[in-house]
Amino acid sequence: MKKILLPIAMLTLTFSCDKAQQEDKQKKLIDEVMAIHDEVMPKMEEIMTLKSELDSVAKVSADSVQAKELISALDSADIKMSVWMEEYNPEAVKEKGSDEVIKYFEGEKKRISEVKELTNTSITKAKQFLEK
Repeated sequence: MKKILLPIAMLTLTFSCDKAQQEDKQKKLIDEVMAIHDEVMPKMEEIMTLKSELDSVAKVSADSVQAKELISALDSADIKMSVWMEEYNPEAVKEKGSDEVIKYFEGEKKRISEVKELTNTSITKAKQFLEK
């Protein structure tokens, strides 16, 4: 009897530890995704302000083409953030297996990181243009 119980106990312990590690990884990914979102989201207001300033400059400046290109880049960042927020749906994987959940959040981390990069780049370029 002991020969049967010991392997069963070992398997149960192994699966329990693996499940806990998977859950920890999921939680870490969710936290990372939301941290990036929380970092980028406040910048949407700054994007709106910069677009307004660039629009004013575009009306009177010889650099109106560049100002309009910068407005377009800021618009793109704003739109990508809106699309990401619309499509982000952690409930869709709630009943899925651990591997699918991790894959989903890794994909979302990549997507929101791309939004962050576009947002930061477009803001930096717009500020540099306006400082001229």
